[in-house]
Amino acid sequence: MKKYITWLVVPLLLFVLVVPTGAQAATVSATNQQQIAYLYAMVAQLQAQLNALLALNGGASATNNVSVQTDGVSVVDSDYIEMNGRVTFKQDGDARVWFEYGLTNALSYSTESENISNKDRNDSVSFSLIAPDLSRNTMYYYRAVAEGVDGRFAEGVIKSFKFEGASRSGSANTNDDTPTVTSDNADDVQDDSAILVGDIDMNDFENGYVFFVYGEDKNAIKDAADESEYRDIDTDGNDIKKVVVNSSFDGDDSFEKTVTGLNDDTDYYFSLCVQYDDEDDDVTLECSTVENFTTDN
Repeated sequence: MKKYITWLVVPLLLFVLVVPTGAQAATVSATNQQQIAYLYAMVAQLQAQLNALLALNGGASATNNVSVQTDGVSVVDSDYIEMNGRVTFKQDGDARVWFEYGLTNALSYSTESENISNKDRNDSVSFSLIAPDLSRNTMYYYRAVAEGVDGRFAEGVIKSFKFEGASRSGSANTNDDTPTVTSDNADDVQDDSAILVGDIDMNDFENGYVFFVYGEDKNAIKDAADESEYRDIDTDGNDIKKVVVNSSFDGDDSFEKTVTGLNDDTDYYFSLCVQYDDEDDDVTLECSTVENFTTDN
């Protein structure tokens, strides 16, 4: 069934490609335009059926020598995506692997290829290649491709991702830079109050829940960073308190918060923290190192 579908897609594509374009297209009759639209729809349906059949095999297609599957993508930096795949050897030998990608299922572009050599039968090797110069806020389609020593090609199922530059990509498994959180010396320290100061750069993440933890128990303040969420941090009288300064923060900025009701001539400790969803959409915390100050007598 898979071979039949693959064979059928190619003639249809070739037929469509010879249809006049540009200025010549203006002379094509309405009936012919309808036929062209019909053929495009047929190609899309056949491609979808082929992808479904490939998906039944874990997203892998095979030749006599190798099979290949398409895995997820990773963000390298604000301009590059790393595509991931896996090739499995059905016989001892070599393979050449790469990725095809594009703005549609036509997959107009290719990454550089990589040679994987001297592998034994049943060896399975992961590979990653970079797709450069992508347009931000754009949906891309891609698949892994492998060529065995027999010269035949294996193609993985077509997947998609939305490239958003420095932001996280919707369906991509990202390896993004976590938020950078630092705390500074407390300002305007009085006998019963002080201004807590810190900075946060969300880097590749957004919607940060920003708060300070402070109190007289240094270990309690330090242990707050081990929790996963703001609500998991238990307050305990003067030992540890918490105060929210921003509930949906993006970007890079400094934060200040005046805290009152402190005891005079007492050592206090504080840390700035941000709660956010990581690349796996799990809630997590990032906290600064613990700073200290002593209230006036």
